[in-house]
Amino acid sequence: MKKRWLIWLLSIPAFMVIYLESFFTEGNALAYNSQAECIPKFIFTPKTVQYCSEVYPIDVFLIALKNPLSYICIILGFFIIFYPVFRLSKSLLYRPK
Repeated sequence: MKKRWLIWLLSIPAFMVIYLESFFTEGNALAYNSQAECIPKFIFTPKTVQYCSEVYPIDVFLIALKNPLSYICIILGFFIIFYPVFRLSKSLLYRPK
């Protein structure tokens, strides 16, 4: 039981490091690209923006999905959120009477 919580605790810094690597750096790299390079990558951001730094966060997320580390980040995020919920619901539902 304690091993599972230790894995959960260790997944938090792993999530943060991978998040910074995949999403945060991708957004920063996109902001410094030339306009000719970044505008074709936009899906939701209007093509009439003057600077690449005006990109919408959803476009940064979608562009970052090209990096395989971003999928690990998403899985770890779900694990961080839903594991305590799972443990709490399991302890509340299967409590002996």
